[in-house]
Amino acid sequence: MNEITGQASSLRLPSTKRPCPACGNTSRDQCDPVYSVPEFEVLRCGGCGLTFIDHPINDNLGFDVNYGIRVDPIAASKATKDFRNLKAELKKAGLAKLLAPRLLDVGCGIGSFLLGPQQEGWDVAGLELSADAAIYARDKRNLSVQRGSIEQSTPFPSQSFDVITMFGVIEHLGNPVGAATECARLLRPGGVLVLQTPTEDGAMRRVSRFLSRASRGRVRFHVRQLFQLGGGHSICFNRRSISYLLDRCGFDVLSIRQSTYGLRILMERFEKMPFLKRLVMSAGTLIVFVLGRLLGSSNHMTVYSVKLRSPRVG
Repeated sequence: MNEITGQASSLRLPSTKRPCPACGNTSRDQCDPVYSVPEFEVLRCGGCGLTFIDHPINDNLGFDVNYGIRVDPIAASKATKDFRNLKAELKKAGLAKLLAPRLLDVGCGIGSFLLGPQQEGWDVAGLELSADAAIYARDKRNLSVQRGSIEQSTPFPSQSFDVITMFGVIEHLGNPVGAATECARLLRPGGVLVLQTPTEDGAMRRVSRFLSRASRGRVRFHVRQLFQLGGGHSICFNRRSISYLLDRCGFDVLSIRQSTYGLRILMERFEKMPFLKRLVMSAGTLIVFVLGRLLGSSNHMTVYSVKLRSPRVG
């Protein structure tokens, strides 16, 4: 019997319903089941280490402009910290020449992150899937924001940026390889790609996996929270899988830093839930958030990488 799902191993399908979004693995025998709920199953690829929903899913739903406006004061504080960390990392990596670059923020929403670099003289642009958010960023904040998805060819010329940032985006994408490949096209040689995303190595995910194993899959309310909340996260990287993806797409990882989304931003995501469900989700998130801080284990990571060569996708 599988200790997580309680299903016999003989019931495993010969191939996955969805190829691994990072390495393309389709062999069921090379994947480990992590969670199982009626709507979907979550697998961990034995090839690259990516955790993903074994089900085709359109998870890239864009940025809700009303949510963005509501959390903007919190997001602005986080953006200030992210920008400060970015400048420090560029200096540490000997890339101080990029401290007044042309920067693209992918999934920029209403432009909360772009305001800081713009005020310091950076030449900034944004890419946002939501038409309403892109319009708000252009009309209310005078930012240069295009509507579109990084998973496809974008309207920007090749090698037109020095830095590309993606905060809380890549975990929503069905085609992260396509996204990273497009970033490689847009960056000049030696340009920097910054990805901030939840990590499977963090305390929240570790506690989640423990609950599933200990209950033999019967406790699973948290699985939907982790993988389908508000559009959801159809994939989740760890250090090994994000390094694999970036190497495949022509990048060299400079560093992987622990980082976190603010607790208030996490709590805002429960606002539209029924009271009892919101109470349970909020309490569970608070406990795991505090536990992670006490254990020194962040639930997110920020990955800094530099473009070295052409992608070897294929």
